[in-house]
Amino acid sequence: MKTVALIAQKGGVGKTTLAVNLAVAAGRTALFDLDQQESAVVWADRRRDELPHVEFLTDRRLRDGLSAAEEKGFDLAIVDTPPAAGSEALTAAEAADLILVPCRPSLLDIDAIRRTAQLIRATGLPAFAVINAAPHSATTLLADTRRLIADKGLPIAPVVLRERGAYRAAWPLGKAVTEIEPRGKAAEEVSELKNWVFAQLQVCTPDGVQKAGALLHG
Repeated sequence: MKTVALIAQKGGVGKTTLAVNLAVAAGRTALFDLDQQESAVVWADRRRDELPHVEFLTDRRLRDGLSAAEEKGFDLAIVDTPPAAGSEALTAAEAADLILVPCRPSLLDIDAIRRTAQLIRATGLPAFAVINAAPHSATTLLADTRRLIADKGLPIAPVVLRERGAYRAAWPLGKAVTEIEPRGKAAEEVSELKNWVFAQLQVCTPDGVQKAGALLHG
């Protein structure tokens, strides 16, 4: 079983929305919510489906939860953390095979990445910023965002998630965008990100590797 941790010091970057959508797209996944607000758990209560398995844990119980998930045959674990570079974020980072740092294309969000990047560098684990909720047709803004994030010392995932209404429509239903609009743009972007994540973890199908490679190399 591989583990992906989502970490961001700043709130409102879409971390939990990304976590639940990635969990649904990835298939047999356990999603562990380390945030006291339990937003992912509330989403799962509305969903009432067996998968993904969603559970609140304290950071001290995370290792036990990951071990139990692996014993139960889960292919992937996703760890959602509170908006702070505290003990939960550090514990999740240390337990992960891959770290994702969601970031909206705004100066406030980019400035907040600095402390998150410092925490991640201390772990020595692979980590990537994920540009999330980007406005449509904002070429210059995206270019500036990529440059500023790179200045903070984080590489950037090649898939950009745009601001789309499907996320708002799916959340109250306990659904993912790949379920309510499987042929929509939001679903396409989430699926592309999932393929790229699997390629980083080296657990995807040959088709997934090929597509992820195409995204990385244009």
